[in-house]
Amino acid sequence: MTGKRCSHVIIAIDGPSGAGKSTAARGLARLLGYRYVDSGAMYRAVGWLVHARALPLDDRSAIVACLEGAPIALTFCDGTAEVWVAGQGVTSQLRDEAVARAASAVATIPGVRQVITAQLRQLGCQADVVMEGRDIGTVVFPDARVKFFLEASLTVRGQRRFQEMQQAGHTATLEQVAEAMARRDIQDRARAAAPLAPAPEARIIDTTDLTVDDVVHIMLSEIRQALPGGGGEAGSR
Repeated sequence: MTGKRCSHVIIAIDGPSGAGKSTAARGLARLLGYRYVDSGAMYRAVGWLVHARALPLDDRSAIVACLEGAPIALTFCDGTAEVWVAGQGVTSQLRDEAVARAASAVATIPGVRQVITAQLRQLGCQADVVMEGRDIGTVVFPDARVKFFLEASLTVRGQRRFQEMQQAGHTATLEQVAEAMARRDIQDRARAAAPLAPAPEARIIDTTDLTVDDVVHIMLSEIRQALPGGGGEAGSR
């Protein structure tokens, strides 16, 4: 459990890579006037730290000790988050391929997840938030007011990620991207610490044939039913 109950509203959005969580969550947070928190950025920050300090990915105790000595923090400006590691701004470096690979590895370490979970809970108790990840509704905030789980076919998710990588200048092929995504799916669902799975009460949304606007509209409808006044600014829309 999360300990004391937060007075702020938590909208939890979980799902696998490429399901459209980030885009939908950012749009939803903007309409609601809430903060947007990407838990994946926190794990990528750990990946950046591990990569920058050349720590072996199989030395779990060293990684956890390093993380405990180099705190990760988020700061917000107009709802947009900047990521800091030990006082150094690292937001622009978190999409590096080496960082992404390290992040996937460290996310399986229970000690890392414990540290990041505690930090995410602190963020959720500071303001109304739309928080997305893979275990927000099941582990980080099991008592979140509204929960969603986004999913889509592997083919569509692979195409979405491939297009993102092309725009960022990466040279991986569509086949390589899809294979990496399938491996990550297995890793996320099979890990002992906080495996990827929808919360029993989560609204499951298959985004395969939906636009971002479609997904946000479905979410807003659910929020208006679940929260008095419809939640934030969206209640009057």
